[in-house]
Amino acid sequence: MSKIVQPANFLIRKILVDIAFLDLNQMETSRNHGPAIKKFWPATSYPDGYVNREPYCAAAVAYWVREWLKDPLVIKAFDTSPSKLELWRCKSARAFSWLDWAKDKKLTIYGEKDYEKVQMGDLMVFDMSHIGVVTGRTGKEIQTIEANTGLQGTRDGEGIFRKSRYYTLAKAFISLLP
Repeated sequence: MSKIVQPANFLIRKILVDIAFLDLNQMETSRNHGPAIKKFWPATSYPDGYVNREPYCAAAVAYWVREWLKDPLVIKAFDTSPSKLELWRCKSARAFSWLDWAKDKKLTIYGEKDYEKVQMGDLMVFDMSHIGVVTGRTGKEIQTIEANTGLQGTRDGEGIFRKSRYYTLAKAFISLLP
């Protein structure tokens, strides 16, 4: 992938966050089921995840990233075709597999101790096999949008919510952009 021009970086990152925000506060209608959740699974390499009632945090991120990569400004920023972006993106429904994908694509991966480098639009992979989209950082707390999380702070929950997580919960952060 080509390097993205720096001034456009903020806007490109914000588009991903805005896409995730469209699903904010959507709730499960039963365990790991609901209209907002069903649409996530076709964006993964495991489309039966919905039928099997699997955890859907990574499926949501796969969906949000897929939709982000369809945006004309994002396509232009990556300076490639939509079909190449579709081949490039991660389709895993497993949170830890996103780290393997990022290493394979030579993306920047920050360890938990580098949390001060994290930016809006990065991905936070938790040490508990969970993943979310970073919306900001305040001190040592990382703000995220996460799917399959609970209002009480649990990883496995009842919907899609904004969370504020202490940086030490991160296994790593993935920057989708240079």
